[in-house]
Amino acid sequence: MTAAKSVSAPRVITLNFHGIGAPNRELEPGEERFWITEDDFHGILDVAIAHRRHVEFTFDDANESDYAIGLPALQQRRVQARFFVITDRIGSRGSLNATQITEMSQSGMRFGTHGASHRPWPELARNGELHGELVASSRILQDLSGRPTRHAAFPQGLYGRAVLAELRRHGFLHVYSVDEGWARSKSWLRTRYSVIESDTPDSIRALLDSPNLTAGRWPVRPARQAVKRWR
Repeated sequence: MTAAKSVSAPRVITLNFHGIGAPNRELEPGEERFWITEDDFHGILDVAIAHRRHVEFTFDDANESDYAIGLPALQQRRVQARFFVITDRIGSRGSLNATQITEMSQSGMRFGTHGASHRPWPELARNGELHGELVASSRILQDLSGRPTRHAAFPQGLYGRAVLAELRRHGFLHVYSVDEGWARSKSWLRTRYSVIESDTPDSIRALLDSPNLTAGRWPVRPARQAVKRWR
């Protein structure tokens, strides 16, 4: 099971999904924006896999649709993805349970931490709580997946200098934002594009054709990232 293109590609575009189909839980305010239809999900996967660019896939929040819809679609296409889990939600209504996470890992999917509580990590860093959050959530995922937790994604896309420093101390291999555009495949800090309800296979094809247009042309996006890193 592989990513959409060769992992030796110098640049990568990461498409990030949240919920697919009908949610089976109460959504947070504004969260409905990140749920897409099952038909659009399948169409977007096919467009991305067929595209000339190197595309990778991630999923945030550990919604039940990751297992019910996402997993069989990925398996059918022989594509791997990484799932970033909010560990406090494991086993709750509408979210992945422990058995599903183990089964997904055994089928070739990979996991990373999205925190335990989904609270913003800059807030946790200021309160001295981020280290404990990362240790606890990483340990749970390692126990369920059978693999060390080496990847992390910022809840709500929020990060800063203190957050990045703690993540480096923790030894994560890659950390993921949602700053859009493409990233160098060897970069420690990797950006992603979050697919939203208004996206279609055609809009994602246009995005992959011109990924810099989503977040402003260079050097605008690196400047914005620098502000986040140093605040």
